[in-house]
Amino acid sequence: MAVKEKSGSSFSAFQNRFRKVICNPLKRNIPLDLNDKQLKALYNGISPVIETSIFAEMERVMTAIRTSLDAVIERVDKNINLDSYMSNDINLKRIITHVTSNYQSLPEQRINILMVHNKAYQKLEDNLFGETFVGNNGFQKAYQLHEELLKLFHSRYHDLLFEGNVLDTDEKVESTVIGKSVQSYDVKIREMQEGGEDG
Repeated sequence: MAVKEKSGSSFSAFQNRFRKVICNPLKRNIPLDLNDKQLKALYNGISPVIETSIFAEMERVMTAIRTSLDAVIERVDKNINLDSYMSNDINLKRIITHVTSNYQSLPEQRINILMVHNKAYQKLEDNLFGETFVGNNGFQKAYQLHEELLKLFHSRYHDLLFEGNVLDTDEKVESTVIGKSVQSYDVKIREMQEGGEDG
C-alpha cells in the first residue's frame, strides 16, 4: 500500500538528493544540473511508479538516474554536455522514460547471469567457437563476433528502456534482449559459414 507523503517535502528531498549525487563533479565524471522545472518533470515521471515512498526508494531512484545517464553518455558522446543535451525537451522526455523503465526493470547486470543459462545463447557460443567456424574464420573473428553480441545485448536492453518497456522478469530479458539478439547473430554466423559474408 502506497504511503501518502506531502508532495512538497518529498520533492524537495528528491531535489536535494539529486543535487548531492548527480550534480556533484566529485561523484560524477559528467555531472548534470537540471533546473527546477526539469527536476519536477523527472520527479513527476518517476513518482507514480514508486510503490512505497520516495524517502524509502531514494537510493534506488538515484541509481536508476545514474545508470540512465550513463546509457546516454555511452550512446551519444563520451564528452557530452549533459546540461545542454537535457535542455532539449525531446531528450529530457527520453531520459525520463528511460529512468522510469529502468527503475522498474531488472538491473542490466542480470543479462550476464541469464545469458549463460540460455540454451539458444549456449548453442550459438558452441557454434561460434566450434571447430568448423574457427577453422574457416579464425579464433579472432569468433572472439570479435562474440564481443559484438555481448554489446548488442546491452544495447538492446537500453533501446527497450528508452521505448518505455519494463524488463521486470527474467523471461522478458531472455526473450526480448537475449533471444532477439541471438536470432540476429545466428543468421549472421550461418551466412558466414555458407560463404555469404566475407569474414
